[in-house]
Amino acid sequence: MDRILADQTRAAGNTVDQHDQSGSTLPPVRRWITERQRWASAIAARGVDWDHPRTVHWNAACGTEAAADFADIRRQARTYAAIAPAFAAAARHREARARTAEAMGDLVTARENYFIAAVHWSAAQWPGHADDAADRARHERKRACYSRYAELADHHVEAVWIPFPGTHRGSLPAWLHLPPGYTGGRIPVAVVVPDLDSCKEATVALHGDRFLSRGFAVLAMEGPGQYECAMLGTHFSLPAWAQVGPACLDWLAGRPEIDPAQVVLTGSGFGSFAATIVAANEPRFRACAVMEVCHEPGWTTVFEEASPTHKMRFMYMTGHTDEAEFDRFTRTLTWQGHAERLRMPYLAVAGEDDELSPVDWTRDLLDAVQGPRQLVVYQDSPHHIGGVPSARLGPSPSILVADWLAARVRGEAFPSEQWIIDADGRINRGPMPAVEPVEPSEPPRPSPLPMPSASPNGSKPVPPPSADGSKPVPAASPNGSEPVASASGNGFTPVPSAPPNGSGTVPSASGNGSGAVPPSPDRAEPELSVDRAAKPSGRGRGSRKKGGQPPAADHPQPPVRHEPADPKRSRGRSKVPRGSSS
Repeated sequence: MDRILADQTRAAGNTVDQHDQSGSTLPPVRRWITERQRWASAIAARGVDWDHPRTVHWNAACGTEAAADFADIRRQARTYAAIAPAFAAAARHREARARTAEAMGDLVTARENYFIAAVHWSAAQWPGHADDAADRARHERKRACYSRYAELADHHVEAVWIPFPGTHRGSLPAWLHLPPGYTGGRIPVAVVVPDLDSCKEATVALHGDRFLSRGFAVLAMEGPGQYECAMLGTHFSLPAWAQVGPACLDWLAGRPEIDPAQVVLTGSGFGSFAATIVAANEPRFRACAVMEVCHEPGWTTVFEEASPTHKMRFMYMTGHTDEAEFDRFTRTLTWQGHAERLRMPYLAVAGEDDELSPVDWTRDLLDAVQGPRQLVVYQDSPHHIGGVPSARLGPSPSILVADWLAARVRGEAFPSEQWIIDADGRINRGPMPAVEPVEPSEPPRPSPLPMPSASPNGSKPVPPPSADGSKPVPAASPNGSEPVASASGNGFTPVPSAPPNGSGTVPSASGNGSGAVPPSPDRAEPELSVDRAAKPSGRGRGSRKKGGQPPAADHPQPPVRHEPADPKRSRGRSKVPRGSSS
């Protein structure tokens, strides 16, 4: 564990402003060039959502009023270069409508259009991965629109800066929301970490936000490497994220509206990884819940099999422009050495067929967690949970997270267990599966770069485990929930889920980036050959799931040669019986 943390600290020394000779910070990614025809074809066929439904999440934050905007953009933007201009045009249109409504005294209409304009401006930033004039102009319009929305909102919205010493600005940007109708007293707060493509402005929904409606305040933040932080020179590193929890909790402790004993943490996508690091290094959080997880050590599947835009985004977040150096850096991109400190209640919600982070890596993480924990898996679902019967008929994933965190604030106990939501929407409960730890074939090695003076983490003392070394698991809930008993041969007990709610996707806010557009894959250039057997320098294959399933057919991916399964351990997917409920 100490070696992993030391390696992460060494690697952090190279996560700042690597410029090429022309002064550009645009990260050149080999696969974006060599496989450009594949990705150009995918974008031409599917538009903005060629690899996952990002516009669905952005639309969810805005509500039905913006549905026509996103539908038009999906139809119009059929090349990568067309995405940013399409969103910028929609943003200007909404901003003009907001000013007109405000001039006429229609302040509700004005605030809604300012909010939608801010989300469109953030989406216009997403395709670019450079800090340039275009990115800054779009960022300034986004911030101006959201600031005006905050002034007109139906609840208190405040721009805040979390003190964060040792960074370029010395603080982290955030928005603090208090629930509608708040009149005083201390209330719980949810700290929300956005996704890889996400921004803090799209984290809290315009209408019916899942946390505000449950009486929570929300601290919508951006951490090192995300959106505004990257623009301000605060780049991603594991040691930096280890300091985020103490920074947030110390700041929240000084707010008279917040109960410092009722601070919960959540994140999706990239936020699931970052929130895990944050929680592991700050024991004052009451609970942590993550969904649409990214838990594979090294993120090999994301960077080498999924859309190259993921890698371009992460290189921008870390400040890297040399891909080989970034590949060496990713060896330290792991929760190992951190998750072992987790003793607070922890929930992970994942898709069974996650094409970005095979769910068995999440099981490995949960096996390392030292406190009460729960895994919820949606049968047949890809990374972005939805589009399958289990998500449609079962509990809404984002609402499940909100309800779970609300129960933790109420002090309700729960058994450490696994839920599998099947194709009929039933919740199949069972014990957490036993996991034998498997070491990567090539363990993380120190970066050749100098070690910075910063400490590897900013963790506070964590209570020791019980005398017998067992993991603390709370007793049965006092509200009447009984222990789970297996009634079937596979160890799972089907129980009826909540009736289908038919609700749409609750935002996992997306949209991050900058205005500059990398070389478009649709540009007409001579075709380059690709050696699929070659891996970037320093890439260890041991962080990849053995015997994994190929990506979902509706997500265009380059061909991948999968390795045989590890003979020492079966890492097969956990399927549940299909058929009528019992």
